[in-house]
Amino acid sequence: MSPTSASYWSASKSSESRATTRSTPSSVGSNGAMLEVPQAARATARRSTGTTGPRGKQEVLAMGDEATDGKPSSGVAVGDDVTMSSFIKLDHPAVALLVNPAANAGRASRNLKTVLELLHRRGVKPELLEARSSSASIEAVANSPAERVLVMGGDGTVHLAASVLSDTDRILGIIPTGTGDDAARALELLEGDLAQRVDRALSEPVSINLITGAARPVVTSLVAGFPTNVNSRANSMRFPRGAFRYTIATLLEIPRMVPTTYRLTLDGKATELAAAAIVVANTAWFGGGMEICPGANPTDGLMDICLVGDVSRLELLQSFRMVNTGTHVEHPKVSMFRAVEVSLELLDDPGGKGVTGSMRADGEPLGIIPAGGRTTVRADRSSLRVAGALKQDRPCG
Repeated sequence: MSPTSASYWSASKSSESRATTRSTPSSVGSNGAMLEVPQAARATARRSTGTTGPRGKQEVLAMGDEATDGKPSSGVAVGDDVTMSSFIKLDHPAVALLVNPAANAGRASRNLKTVLELLHRRGVKPELLEARSSSASIEAVANSPAERVLVMGGDGTVHLAASVLSDTDRILGIIPTGTGDDAARALELLEGDLAQRVDRALSEPVSINLITGAARPVVTSLVAGFPTNVNSRANSMRFPRGAFRYTIATLLEIPRMVPTTYRLTLDGKATELAAAAIVVANTAWFGGGMEICPGANPTDGLMDICLVGDVSRLELLQSFRMVNTGTHVEHPKVSMFRAVEVSLELLDDPGGKGVTGSMRADGEPLGIIPAGGRTTVRADRSSLRVAGALKQDRPCG
């Protein structure tokens, strides 16, 4: 972290620190530690915003506590400040800024000074929150009294903030500075320079759907199979930077690909199949701009499902090359569906040894499905309020 950024962290911590903090409860299973949004924290968030209504019981089985979205990439354009003619007066002026200092190989942290200056010019002095890990991010957002939480980072940081802000009146503002930024891309928040992105994060909110029923709500997509291995490999790579890492990671993981047998149930209709990849999507893009589910709409109350069947390694490589343009849907072993509820059960392999399948949500590790295990998710209408999303008539965009 640069000295300038460090001074902002220390200044914020000295002026904004709280006398008490709440620890994040976790339960430990055979596959690792479950990390969910603490119910007490979620209740606190609802009380602070006047919303009610518990979420359903969470279902996915286990996950680790990784640092959030530490993905190197190219920088974000920083332009001159702009005057926002339609800039609104915030009804609830309390604002927090959650920053993932690891995002974009530290570029999010290096842009912090500029973002704070842009906010100050707009009369906003945010509470500064640091996203050092998954649990720290969730705890920081849950404990903050801010009614609008701005996120500086990538999809992983957005995912963690959304897990606390969903089903409340609190607003999520996204200032995209990550590697993939698929959530920002889908919500039309990626255009423009840094000043324009800050303006959008302070504008009026739009309600979008989430995928719920897993350990945490999902903004973009829930993935099982081969892409989870690619994502893990890409996150562990320090070079190359940017979305090209996903291409290299795909090439490195192709030789290890083995299709997995699942029982897939869509709105009550079940089928058993072998699949290299299953993507349950709320939005069109994943993996840093790959259009996995063309036409997926986060406001239509449906999930789009992309199923890559029992393909050879060469066929898988060909289909993933087509994903960049969305033409993979024409491949004979790729099937597309839409559903309100999706259930995914991992079946034993033919040899009877049993397998386990990892899942990722918004690029973050979400859990392990053991052989015979099952997870069920559903489209949850209008469960997250996102500032400036999906607007075609923005004067600053």
